[in-house]
Amino acid sequence: MSLQKVTRRGAPLFNSRGWGAACGALLLGACAGFGQPTVASHITPLDQFDAGRAIRSAPAGADIGAKWWQDFGDAALNRLVDDAMRDAPTLKAMQQRVVEALAQADAEHAAALPQVDGQASVAPTRYPADYTTPPPAAGHWLSNTQALLNLSFDLDLAGRISAQTRSAERRADRQAALAQGAAVALQAAVVTTYLNLALDTQLLKIDNDSLAQCNDLLRLTDRRVAAGLDMRVASLRASEPIPLAQAEISRRTTEIAVLRHRLAALVGRGPGYTDTLSPVPTLLAQTPLVPTQLPAGLVGRRPDVIAARYGVEAQAAGIDAARAAFYPDINLIAFAGWQSLGFRALFNGNSGSFGAGPALTLPIFEGGRLRADLRAQTAVYDAAVADYDDTVAQALAQVSDALVNLQALHQQRDLTDQALQRAQQTYDLETRRYQQGVSGYLDVLLAENRLNEDRALHAHAESALLVEHVQLIAALGGAATDGVSQ
Repeated sequence: MSLQKVTRRGAPLFNSRGWGAACGALLLGACAGFGQPTVASHITPLDQFDAGRAIRSAPAGADIGAKWWQDFGDAALNRLVDDAMRDAPTLKAMQQRVVEALAQADAEHAAALPQVDGQASVAPTRYPADYTTPPPAAGHWLSNTQALLNLSFDLDLAGRISAQTRSAERRADRQAALAQGAAVALQAAVVTTYLNLALDTQLLKIDNDSLAQCNDLLRLTDRRVAAGLDMRVASLRASEPIPLAQAEISRRTTEIAVLRHRLAALVGRGPGYTDTLSPVPTLLAQTPLVPTQLPAGLVGRRPDVIAARYGVEAQAAGIDAARAAFYPDINLIAFAGWQSLGFRALFNGNSGSFGAGPALTLPIFEGGRLRADLRAQTAVYDAAVADYDDTVAQALAQVSDALVNLQALHQQRDLTDQALQRAQQTYDLETRRYQQGVSGYLDVLLAENRLNEDRALHAHAESALLVEHVQLIAALGGAATDGVSQ
C-alpha cells in the first residue's frame, strides 16, 4: 500500500520528499540560534612582516646542517650533544607529552566509529501480588535476567566529532613542534655552555701565565733590592698582584667546575660525567658563516612559530565544533540478545530480543550556554592568532638582533686580533733586545703583561662571536625541522 494519503480529488496530501523537507525545516528551526555573529580574526601572513634592514642585507653563508654543532670540530662537544638528544630528561618528558596528545587525538577519532558493548545482568526481584504484574510472576521471586549486545553509531551530521578530532590532531602537531623547539633550545644550551667552558679554560691558562709573570717580576725586583739598585718598597709593590692573581685562578677554576656540572645536568647525567671534560684548544678560533636564505618567511620554520600556527588551527576547529553543537545530533542505535524473567528461561527460543532505530538530540532551550561557549571559543581563537603574530614578530626581532650583534662582534674580533698581533710583536722585540743586552728584563715582563691582557680580550671576543652564532642558529629554528609539518 502506498504511504501517500489521498484527498477526495485524488491529489497526495503529503509525499515522502515534502515530509522530509518539512521535518528538516522544523528541526533546524527548533535549534538554538547563534545569537549575534562574531567575526574571528586572521593570522598575518609572513610576507606582510617587514623583515628589516639587518635580515635583507645579511651576507650569504652556509646552510644549517642537521648536526650543525659538528662544524666546531670538537669530538667531545659532538658526544655531549648526541648524548643530550638521546638521554636528556627534558626531551623525554616532551616526547611523552607528544605521545599523550596523539592518544587524545585517537580517542577523539574513536567517537566517529561504531561503538559496540556487551551488557549482562541478573537481578532477583519479588513482584507484588496486588499490582500490575500478572501471574505467575505476581507474588513470587524471579530473576530479571538479560544478556545484550548494544551498538551505536553517531552520524555526526553537523561535523562536531570531525571538528573535535581535527582540533585534537592540531594540538598533537603543536606538541610535536614544541618538542622540536625544546630540542633546538637544548642543543643551543649545550653548545653555548661548552663555548663558555672553552673560554674559561683558555682564560685559566692566561691567568697562570700572568701569575708566573708576576713571580718573575718579583724575583727580578728582589735581586735589584739585594744589589742596592731598588728600595724595599719596590719588592712590596711587585708582590702585591700575586695574591690577586692566585684569587683569580681560584675563581676561574671554580667557574670551570660549575660549567662542567651544568653540562652534565643538561645531558641528564651526574657531575662525574664531565669531570675531565676539556675543549680542544683551537675551538674558539672558528670563523662562523651566516646561514643562507634569510627572508622573513624563514622564521616560519621555527618550531615555536609552527606550534603557534598549529594552535590557531586547533582553536579554529574548536569554533567549528562549537557551531556544530547548535545542530541536531542523530545516533543509530541497535541491540540484540536475550531477556527473561528467570535465569533458566534466558536461553529458550522465546527469550530473544532485538531492536534498532535512530536517537535524536536537539538543542532547543539551553539558557544561552551554547552561544556563550561559541563566544568563548572565538575569543580563545583570537588570542591564539594574537599569540602567533607576536611569536613571528619576536622571532624576526631575535634574528635581526643576532645579525646586528654578529656584524659588530666580527669587527671586534678582528680589532682585538690586530691588537694581539702587535702585542706579540712587541713582546718578541723586547725579548730579542734583552737577549742582545740592549734592554733590561723588566721591559720584557711589561711587554708580556700587556700580551696576556690582549690574549684575554681576544679570547672574550672570539667566544662572544661563536656564542652569538649559536644564538642566530637557535633564532632561525636550528636545522630543517624533523617530524613537524612546515
